[in-house]
Amino acid sequence: MLADRRTKIVATIGPATRSRENLRKAIKAGMNVARLNFSHGTHEDHLQVIRDLRELSAEMGAPLTILQDLQGPKIRVGRFEGGSIELNDGDKVVITTDKILGKPGLIPTDFVDLPRSSRPGGRIMLDDGLLELRIDHVEANNVHCTVIFGGTLKDRKGMNVPGGELAVQCLTEKDLVDLEFGLANGVDYVALSFVRRGDDIRELCDIIKRKAPGTRVVAKIEMLEALDNLEEIVRLSDAVMVARGDLAVEVGQTRLPQIQKQIVQLCNKIGCPVITATQMLDSMTENPRPTRAEITDVANAVLDGSDALMLSAESASGKYPFKCIQTMHDIILEVERNGDYYYNMSIESEFFSVAEAIGAAASLSALKLNASAIVCLTTSGRTAQIISSFRPKARIIAVTHILPTLNRLELVWGIQTLTIKPYTSSDDAMHEIEEMLIQYGLVKTGDKVVLTLGVPVLERGKTNALRVYTIGREDVKRLQETELPLRCMAGDELGHRVEAHTRPVTTDRV
Repeated sequence: MLADRRTKIVATIGPATRSRENLRKAIKAGMNVARLNFSHGTHEDHLQVIRDLRELSAEMGAPLTILQDLQGPKIRVGRFEGGSIELNDGDKVVITTDKILGKPGLIPTDFVDLPRSSRPGGRIMLDDGLLELRIDHVEANNVHCTVIFGGTLKDRKGMNVPGGELAVQCLTEKDLVDLEFGLANGVDYVALSFVRRGDDIRELCDIIKRKAPGTRVVAKIEMLEALDNLEEIVRLSDAVMVARGDLAVEVGQTRLPQIQKQIVQLCNKIGCPVITATQMLDSMTENPRPTRAEITDVANAVLDGSDALMLSAESASGKYPFKCIQTMHDIILEVERNGDYYYNMSIESEFFSVAEAIGAAASLSALKLNASAIVCLTTSGRTAQIISSFRPKARIIAVTHILPTLNRLELVWGIQTLTIKPYTSSDDAMHEIEEMLIQYGLVKTGDKVVLTLGVPVLERGKTNALRVYTIGREDVKRLQETELPLRCMAGDELGHRVEAHTRPVTTDRV
């Protein structure tokens, strides 16, 4: 069942998945987080997707995180007279900030500060690094370059200046408008593109606190400058994304694997959820099966300690979006069968709050008692997230009546969520929880369960207590498959491998 998988799946929504029926298929296939890419689409398009996702989530009994990904100050080339130009190795070209149509030998850009950010001998990368230019000299509004690696350059392709100090604001005017829309419509996380320093995160957090304080922030690490300020950025963020596309262009492809591991390791150490993103199953955009290298890449990202893995074009505009999600689910599940993957904890660690100490104690107790589950009675989800950082093999089950908390926790490693009715004592709560755990097939009679909670219960205080229960309800039986929540269904009843998995989706590419 889907609840057996610990590492979460982020799927980008696009033409291949944005219809209501296709969103249903994506959730069934295993999507935990729906990413809305605000580099594409209108507010009307995104609003319809948000409404459909919330309704389907409630209907299917499957909490879901909605992640708004802001475009950020993406630097692009302009438009060309014929829609594209050819760049040949050794050609001399001029990049200009003048507002003109481009033509062979002349490339317009919307980045007005490019001349000031360019240094002779530096590099300019085009189209996600597929094309490379060397900067020869700068003259007024023009940057004169030599083509090192050529190819076809089409309208509005991206531009990177690795190592350049770009005088751009992290939040553009478009981002601010999009952010207002996202917060007004209840997105769970906002991803900030091209983060360079802690102040970028602080600026976004200040806006969110005024307008929608429950919304969380994801810092996208894709700039060289961000690596110099990495620990500050991670500590200020609610989650981090290793955005490998632009990051590879910035640092160079050969350095990317090591830097990816360093970012994930730091996030694990600090307890900040981390998403590994970009081209994880890229060949499945066109093909029904991944390459062996992609399978290994997904597996290694799990072993490194990623909380979630992301699909981009694969699910947004690819031919096999649902098969991609299912394939990623299958790979992750196979990796997680290895017991060496669990219990990333040390009793020598410092704890700066009672909740951290309780989280460590719960994980250690689950290990020593061979407990089947750690149940967190929670309002904010903070203790469940702390327990997740210790990577226990026991199921982590967050229980609350607050739906936004359940939705946000779908991004975090290992956490499954249950909705509970209002309760007046821990015994009342545990009685209801025990019944659900057995009915959903998450535990069986005789299993041990570790419970974390705040007492006194009626005060709904912060987590400060830990209890151990032995499941003893012999009067409760597992529900029929058709009565179970989506993620507790067995694979056959769930119907992951729907017919649509084997047929290519026909759609326009984004």
